[in-house]
Amino acid sequence: MDYEELILVFLIQAEDNVPETAALSPEKDDEEAKKISTKHVAILVGVALTCITQGAATKGWTAVLPRMQDDTHSFVDTDDDVAWLVSMTSIVGIFASLATGPLVEWAGPRRVLTIALGVSTALWLVLAFPPHKSVLFIARAVLVASVYSISTISLPLLAELSPKHVRGSISTLSEFAGSIGVLYGYLMAFLFPWQIATALCALTSAVMLLPMCFVPESPYWLVRRGRTEAAKASLQRLLGPTAEVNQQLEAITSMPAATQTSLMQQFTQLGKGRNAQPVLLVLAFFVLRELGGRSCIMMYTVYIFRNAGVEVDAFTCTVLVGAVRVVCTCVAVSVLDRVGRRPLLVAAAVLAAVAQAVCGLFLYLQVPGASWVPLVAVLVYMAAYGTGLGPIPWVYVGELVPSPVRTLGASFITACDALVVFGINLGFLKIISHIGLGVTFLSFAGLNFVIVIIVWLWVPESRGVSLQTLQGAFSTKNKV
Repeated sequence: MDYEELILVFLIQAEDNVPETAALSPEKDDEEAKKISTKHVAILVGVALTCITQGAATKGWTAVLPRMQDDTHSFVDTDDDVAWLVSMTSIVGIFASLATGPLVEWAGPRRVLTIALGVSTALWLVLAFPPHKSVLFIARAVLVASVYSISTISLPLLAELSPKHVRGSISTLSEFAGSIGVLYGYLMAFLFPWQIATALCALTSAVMLLPMCFVPESPYWLVRRGRTEAAKASLQRLLGPTAEVNQQLEAITSMPAATQTSLMQQFTQLGKGRNAQPVLLVLAFFVLRELGGRSCIMMYTVYIFRNAGVEVDAFTCTVLVGAVRVVCTCVAVSVLDRVGRRPLLVAAAVLAAVAQAVCGLFLYLQVPGASWVPLVAVLVYMAAYGTGLGPIPWVYVGELVPSPVRTLGASFITACDALVVFGINLGFLKIISHIGLGVTFLSFAGLNFVIVIIVWLWVPESRGVSLQTLQGAFSTKNKV
């Protein structure tokens, strides 16, 4: 997710409440268990694709900001305006994601998801044609809140609607959808004036309203609300009119109560070294990734290419960056469980650091005739990000954060990450104006190389290792 802040807290809670025996497909016969209808797949894909509008709103739309600055009627006059429009996403996302949980428990995930899509569609249009500067900023903030609610809901809902044997693959579609949204926003900024580009971004949420009409409500939520018959109807709608759903319904209704410890107990557990060490390690990945230029490169892409003096049109370069991320995210999905987390993350961090170092060195020395170097370097960095730096830290949150502090640890990690994103995005334009883009990229390279050292020295390989084994990896000297 770069598409992605704070949704993990709710995803973890949803997955913890789903026992291994409560899969939505029959388990008596292995072959029958692996069968999934075309309708079921279409429903899951429809839910996953709702994250397209989150990618477009948080990162893709930022590519229109240079065009808004060039337009004297857009209310965006200064670099401070740009910095606030970019950086507000993190702060708003924290509160929106935390507020979505209670709202979903009251109204239901499918209903809230549908409403959020409709609200986002309207807000895109307000953002495209604001009557006043204050309206522009308010529309941006509320739009970000809506799309964070969408991403917060979609992943837990996918976990509850997906059969166990395809849950991992289906969940990765959300990240892929987010990267598609980023690329779509870049393309609109490249092809059209900022008003039209922003208005066309409304399609990322509007086109998903019709598929949501066919998505059933979560049977787990219905059971929690005491609506057993409605839960049975939801399962029947999901699996087909001839499917036998009594076994699935019985598994859901007989679920044991959640065993998460209380918040105060989690604070106590977090103080223990075996729990604090993995939380701090995972947090280090997120902080170093942001300080290493992740969000700056994706949200200030046009400004970076203009400042670097790239001869190719900056908007064309931005579209290339989005396309590379989409392709490399697909690569990560296909090779992650074959290659392993550690080697892929080390290779990606080294590649990212080298690309940024080369770019920074050429810009600092002002080598003549090398205007193409920043473009190639950013594309190589984005390939490294899509392959390893983007998805693997989120995998580590689920695999390395121990269950006694899972909720608190995930909240702590995502909140700190959001604050770092806010700070660096707010100050990025001022940083490059004071120390230059070359020194900035050299600093980015050094911070990404620190990730390599941390992984190499302290992080165990988690591919094929049970969560129980990983939870004890930091309490003994034995290697996993």
